[in-house]
Amino acid sequence: MKVSVLIPVFNSGKFLGACLASILAQDFRDMEILIADDGTDDGTVEIIKDFAARDRRIRWWKNPHNLGLSPNHNACLRQARGEFIKFIHGDDLLLDTALISRMVDILEQNLDVSLVVTGAQIINEQSHVLKRLDCSWSTGIQDGKTVIVQCLEQNANLIGEPVRTLFRRSQARRGFNERYRQIVDLEMWFHLLEQGSLAFMAEPLVAYRIHPQQATQTHHRTGASADEQLRLLTDYYRQPWLDEYASRRMWFKQSYYLRKYYGEQASEIIAHMRKRLGPSGYALGWVRHRLSSPVKKLAQRMAGNR
Repeated sequence: MKVSVLIPVFNSGKFLGACLASILAQDFRDMEILIADDGTDDGTVEIIKDFAARDRRIRWWKNPHNLGLSPNHNACLRQARGEFIKFIHGDDLLLDTALISRMVDILEQNLDVSLVVTGAQIINEQSHVLKRLDCSWSTGIQDGKTVIVQCLEQNANLIGEPVRTLFRRSQARRGFNERYRQIVDLEMWFHLLEQGSLAFMAEPLVAYRIHPQQATQTHHRTGASADEQLRLLTDYYRQPWLDEYASRRMWFKQSYYLRKYYGEQASEIIAHMRKRLGPSGYALGWVRHRLSSPVKKLAQRMAGNR
């Protein structure tokens, strides 16, 4: 088995049919499609049964109780038999019928690559395109640890959502870190990129859907993921390789935002980062930040008015 397509679902009935149709339209055939239903009550199961009756590659199950987002991802991962893993949420779409074939080719031809990522479109409930997700890289291969540092420099998930990725099952045996709820994907990308390079395909070959019912919006409303950036830094800031790869911009950006949003709660990490910056490093970073902020805000306003 070459690829395991993994679909953790919870009340995805409104969009799941389109999602599954986009998977079955792929020209790549050597794959299994595993669906873990996490206790839905909206007709999702009926849709799964209908598609499973039409394609023997689909295998599905209903969890004995609601596991939650991260544990349900791991439930899928434990059942996977493929060499490569392709996660897709039930409200997302694959836009290119050759997507999986192209991603598999990259992993097979580049043994140092641990994560393949594609460009994406953001769509709404009606599947209207809202935005093309741009990225910091052009098509090609990037050093994995350098990408981690770039994410920390910009305080952002530059890699994106699971639908955009393909990775090796052997490098993901640890599973998703269930201490995370919102940035669980970013933490997994860091884990994979510590092991190898990132290959990026700039074309928008998948669609990531935003709507009020998705987990990201729920976590923002409830505050369930409020401390996760601090948790991520706590987990990674002492990694032995980080001092070699880290930039002064990264140390400043993280210490600035940790102080702004977490204060004394992050005092140990902030002290570590300021030590890396040196006596005048933080002050110089602060001046640059203050000078660049108006320019960034103006650029954002101009982009929004296009």
